[in-house]
Amino acid sequence: MQVFTKSRDDEIEFLSFIDKLDKMIETLKPYSVDVDLTDIEALRKSFILKTEDFFREERKLNIGIIGRVKAGKSSFLNTFLFDGQEVLPKAVTPKTATLTKIEYSSENSIEIEYYTPAEWRALEANAKIDSDLGEFKVAREIVEMVKERALNPYDYISKGSESIIFESYDKLMEELNQYVGENGKYTPLVKSAVLYVDKEELKDISIVDTPGLNDPIASRTDKTKQFIELCDVVFFLSKATGFLDTNDTQLLTAQLPHKGVKKLVLVCSRFDDGLRDTLWSRDSLAQAKEDTKKKLLAHAERTLEEYKKNNYNANVAMIDQLKDVVFISSMAHNMANKNKSQYTEQELKVYNDLNAHKELSKGELRSIGNIEAVRKIFREVADKKEAVLDAKSGTFVPVAREELRNKLLGMEKIIEKRIDKLKTSDREEIAAQKKAIANQINTINANLESIFGELYLRIEQNKSEALRELRSNNRMYSQINEKEGVETHFETCKKSTSKWFMPWTWGSSTREVYSYDEKYYYLDASDALENIRNFVNDSADCIENTFNKVMDVTSLKRQLLNTIVENLDGSKDEYDPSYCKLLVEQTLNSIELPVVKIDVAGVVDTVASQFSGEIRDSAMKANLKSVLAKVISGLFDDISKTFESEVSGFKARIEDIKNDFSDKLLKNINLEFNIVIEKFENKENEIERYKELITKLRRIDLS
Repeated sequence: MQVFTKSRDDEIEFLSFIDKLDKMIETLKPYSVDVDLTDIEALRKSFILKTEDFFREERKLNIGIIGRVKAGKSSFLNTFLFDGQEVLPKAVTPKTATLTKIEYSSENSIEIEYYTPAEWRALEANAKIDSDLGEFKVAREIVEMVKERALNPYDYISKGSESIIFESYDKLMEELNQYVGENGKYTPLVKSAVLYVDKEELKDISIVDTPGLNDPIASRTDKTKQFIELCDVVFFLSKATGFLDTNDTQLLTAQLPHKGVKKLVLVCSRFDDGLRDTLWSRDSLAQAKEDTKKKLLAHAERTLEEYKKNNYNANVAMIDQLKDVVFISSMAHNMANKNKSQYTEQELKVYNDLNAHKELSKGELRSIGNIEAVRKIFREVADKKEAVLDAKSGTFVPVAREELRNKLLGMEKIIEKRIDKLKTSDREEIAAQKKAIANQINTINANLESIFGELYLRIEQNKSEALRELRSNNRMYSQINEKEGVETHFETCKKSTSKWFMPWTWGSSTREVYSYDEKYYYLDASDALENIRNFVNDSADCIENTFNKVMDVTSLKRQLLNTIVENLDGSKDEYDPSYCKLLVEQTLNSIELPVVKIDVAGVVDTVASQFSGEIRDSAMKANLKSVLAKVISGLFDDISKTFESEVSGFKARIEDIKNDFSDKLLKNINLEFNIVIEKFENKENEIERYKELITKLRRIDLS
């Protein structure tokens, strides 16, 4: 199945444009004394960086698969991606729920990320706490698994990560279970894994099988959330026999971050199970399919409407997407591709149940499987993604071409002015023009003081506004809200199987398992991590926006240009305003805004090592709130100091620009006039050489 095909046309166009730039630079090198090639070389470098980043980062179609344990995620991916082969092991308990990403590579390998030392120490500490809460129970299980395998955890976690190459695809499949499988030797130490597979249909796709956002291990939950925010499409799997129950609703609507997700698809998995529950009371398979879907769709609509009604901050547009439910059965699809003699014992039982009315054909099995509906969604998302990327890729060359055209026109104008000066003036006249303009430039400093004085005032005004916004963010992100969860408890009871008419059964009994749900309220440690990250990102945006509001570079350039040109005496014969304007523009092109970067990784790791999963204990809730408030407050202080420092540095750079502007402009003008003065030594030859250069500039093909 080819889901997403990267067109090579754009890449060919990019390479062609770079080739033209290279030839252009080579053509103009003999004239490097007369024209500055630095700008063209900088344009080339910038173009390569942008286009390489586009193909490296932007081209992947990011797809997330989410659902509770036993929702059928691994079976779904094995069916969808690997034709039913059990490549991805099933993780049937939270302790082995590893985030596994699947991507294409010509080399079969697995890239493992182990827990960090801080995360492992937190797991060991939680394992010592005698509590049945999820994070403590899972911690005990993980630590016990490591002991059972006689592993020294620090032999692995000290590596941080490692990449293991496999000589064949089959060998990788054999070994994968050791790292992400239920009984894998290294599974308890693995936080996440990237599976690189030499399968062409996976090119340009990044698919992740998530452990679920209710994972008791905070670091795994946080990593899942970060990935989902980059997803183009998310498939949420909920099994038919407990379709969109309270646990699913809480997982989906309360914990799924919707930022960046363009499409959210609700998949009713293991549809064959739901169908088998209905089939016994229906007259046909077709009627059972129709009635089962109607019942599940009605339940989904009621559940989602109820949620929207009770949650004022619900993402309505995202939730409404969930009403278009896709019903699938990975097992039925796989059975349709096999002969009955190849069925497993479980598949044979499913076949006999579904064939109660003797109507089951391979076509019916494919219909129940319905994997083609998922493939259609993949294609639709891929097509839209392709359209966006095509539009984006279509701007690279035209924008660069236009920028190059302007640079070449600027070169041409300067050369034409030089020819004109050589034809109409002599050495003495050029020297007089140079001196006259230098004298006039020295008279405009008062006007520059006025322009930059207004700029300093704007800096202080916007700095005050930004600090108010930072304080507001400080208060907002210091808070963390409780969530409502539902815990399913399993109990067993003894039930008599005695029949009065069958004496041999007297006294016999069986044990039955039943379940019940219990509500509880908790704080999610991953929400605290997300608050920290969002606070820092919003703060960085706030600071950069402040500088953008303070200084519109284009507007400032226009102001300075107008001030200088207006103050130069254009009535004198020795002054050529258009010539001077070209030189002024060259000087102004050096003004740039600062870029603010704030690293938060260390703070997030510190908090993640202290708290994990769902916090239900009152004391621990209070502790998490206190730590979060303290961390955000500390970050606010650091960011405020950084901001003050950036403002001071920015003002200093502006002051340097103001002080150096006249000197730099005068330097550029002197350099230009000196070049022209030198050309008078061999004036006629230089004029002919300049004409050749103009001809070469005009012949450059930019199409």
